[in-house]
Amino acid sequence: CQAAGNHLGRYVVVVDDDIDPTNLDEVIWAIGTRSNPERDLNVLRNTYASPLDPIYPKPADKVFFGARAIIDACRPYDWMRDFPKVAQASPELKRNVLEKWRELFD
Repeated sequence: CQAAGNHLGRYVVVVDDDIDPTNLDEVIWAIGTRSNPERDLNVLRNTYASPLDPIYPKPADKVFFGARAIIDACRPYDWMRDFPKVAQASPELKRNVLEKWRELFD
């Protein structure tokens, strides 16, 4: 719901289209491998907040302001062509490893 998004969500993570934003493992992986905190973390101050958010003090005038962090976890656009490709094991290698070492993954 857009209305809820206007007031809730202190952290926003932007990812490339090869990352499933509903998969927390993929999102954390993208943050760890594609973002530079010095360049890719922005804090927006005095943004609308919700009275339902317990982290913010309740103001007397009932107007709730807070902050948001925006994390850009996308490959850097200025060197996207040269950015390292994602290394993945082949399905065959994954299957062989699981067959050989299954007890370690249970």
